[in-house]
Amino acid sequence: MPELPEATTISSQLSTYINGSVLRKLIIKRNSIVKNGDLIKDIIGLECIEVNNYGKMVYFMFPNYWVVFHLALTGYLVVNPRRELFEHSIAEFYFDDNVVVFGAKRMFEKMILYNEYPFDKYGPDFRSVKPVDFVKIMSKHNKNIKVVLMDQKVIAGIGNIYACEALFDSRILPTRSTKNITVQEYYRLYNSLKDIIDLAVNKRGSTISDYIDAFGNKGEYQNYHRIYGKKFCPLCSSKVKTIKIQDRITYYCSTCQV
Repeated sequence: MPELPEATTISSQLSTYINGSVLRKLIIKRNSIVKNGDLIKDIIGLECIEVNNYGKMVYFMFPNYWVVFHLALTGYLVVNPRRELFEHSIAEFYFDDNVVVFGAKRMFEKMILYNEYPFDKYGPDFRSVKPVDFVKIMSKHNKNIKVVLMDQKVIAGIGNIYACEALFDSRILPTRSTKNITVQEYYRLYNSLKDIIDLAVNKRGSTISDYIDAFGNKGEYQNYHRIYGKKFCPLCSSKVKTIKIQDRITYYCSTCQV
């Protein structure tokens, strides 16, 4: 499932192709995936003034309108895609000189149109959070640390992969309560998240199964994972343990993480 690095990669790549372009035509192939489709007629002929992402969500912004994409498990946004990517098309955006296809192999993805700011129900995007604010936000909860990290209403953008990686890098057990984590540990966790996310963006995200970037290519950061999907800890060689937290497999080392 695309997280902040993957959404950032896709939005950055798309922006160079469609920022400032006029949407000439929009073809919907799967109406059940599209919400508020009655607004489509209002954005035809408008200039796309921003392509960006808020946490895991990629969005196209038009004057007074937003098109928000939830890529879920198998969703993709590709510019001028190869022919086979049209086979799973949900929506096709025809701009002045380029075509963007929103597609997916499964049916968990969403495309939602808004005529008002769409992100008020989410927490701040992690990229906008300063270290001191991260400590305040996290420590006011009294839940499992990994649950809070992945809660998009707390902080937007962090999902299973990068939560596992950052908790390992900062040596914090994923099952610890947010109330039992020290300020120093929170700063360490913040720095781990920032460094890991920055590198993941540089490597165009992680491809575990279906993720592709806006050019249809796989990411490379999966080659840099230290704990996620691993069998043995890279630090102590202990067997990596797994548990399910909110139905997501969590990888950790019970020796190195405390």
